[in-house]
Amino acid sequence: MNDDFYQGLRSFNRKNMHEIWERAKNDDFEGLKDEEKQLAKIMLQHEDEYFNQFEFSDVTNDHEYDPDTEENPFLHIYIHSIVENQLREKEPIEVFQFYNAMRNKKCSHHDTLHLIGAILLPLIFDVLKQQSAFDVESYRSLLKKYKKRKPEKIWKLLNSESV
Repeated sequence: MNDDFYQGLRSFNRKNMHEIWERAKNDDFEGLKDEEKQLAKIMLQHEDEYFNQFEFSDVTNDHEYDPDTEENPFLHIYIHSIVENQLREKEPIEVFQFYNAMRNKKCSHHDTLHLIGAILLPLIFDVLKQQSAFDVESYRSLLKKYKKRKPEKIWKLLNSESV
């Protein structure tokens, strides 16, 4: 697929996210699909971090975030949503087990979601880069491997492994 396709898709997605944001900040969830409501609530949870990006996403919809220097707030929200769905469905079960292990180690709900997302994201990038199927067994294995460790240690390991 060409760059125009991806640019059009990004533009459409950002405009959609802007509409969800407008509804969320006005506490207007009526008529939103369940997935959109979930995204709206996650956006509100991240309002302090990404207010400007959400607020102006309709006019900055062509901005491509550099993964080496910028955090993509929209990707962040989607990863957050994926992890919440996995937890709710307990699929894979290792996500639920990892979540409970981190909560038992006094890691907050929000920080635990971010930690799971940090484990998940490189695997998603591999799928996109190699145009292959998601390796759920690697994901399960990493969650099992890391659940015995303290959150701070997991962050250090994730940062050193991504270098």
